[in-house]
Amino acid sequence: MVAIKTDGGPARGRGFAIDKVDGGQIGWRFGLRWVLLALAGLIASLPLFLVLAGATEWIAGIAGVHKDILEKFNVNVGNACLEISIGAMVGFVQWLGLRCIIPRAGFWVVANIIGFTVSSCLHAAMCVWGLPDDLGFPLGVLGWAIAFVVGGALSGVMQYRILRRHVRQSGWWVPASAIGWGLGVIGFGISALALHVESRSLPVHIVCNLAVPLIMASVFYGIVTGWTLIWLLRQPIQQTPYITSQK
Repeated sequence: MVAIKTDGGPARGRGFAIDKVDGGQIGWRFGLRWVLLALAGLIASLPLFLVLAGATEWIAGIAGVHKDILEKFNVNVGNACLEISIGAMVGFVQWLGLRCIIPRAGFWVVANIIGFTVSSCLHAAMCVWGLPDDLGFPLGVLGWAIAFVVGGALSGVMQYRILRRHVRQSGWWVPASAIGWGLGVIGFGISALALHVESRSLPVHIVCNLAVPLIMASVFYGIVTGWTLIWLLRQPIQQTPYITSQK
């Protein structure tokens, strides 16, 4: 007997379509969840950054790197560790949110890691060429914004290859990813500047100088990319029935 599967659970063949989620679910709740996922990824990136930064310093010490050289490139290495950590953890939590909708999307995380590894190298090169990080706002975030736009574009190109199998107009994800990451950096910079507080109170310092800027970055990034993703997921490619043989 030949059976044709057109509905039910997610298919394991190439004919999978995003038919598990109806229009009501792909709406403002999904957008809010996407913003929260971005915030969770940014928060989770902080301990990973500390681990990576400590590991690189430890490896440099074992390798016998001269102290002057280490101090000269310490900022660039720290920036690279931070950007890679952000890309990795945001990509990971996004995959957690997408895996029930888009199958075999594990490369989503790898795409973020690759994209932000390349962008961190670009950022380091800009710093070496004379673009300091202490220029004040808005020039102070210029290097960061450029790096995250590049990282968002590169990761977006690779993630587009995942989305194109399941949704129409998937090419729009590339500019949305680039713009979203760039606006996220700007949102962080604006809120950090507006709420910058020199306080001996650790809770006040954390809330004003870290928590609120992270929330603003998540909102700026999440609105752009979340709205785009909602629009894309509402345009699934028509499911192609797949044929299985049964005795």
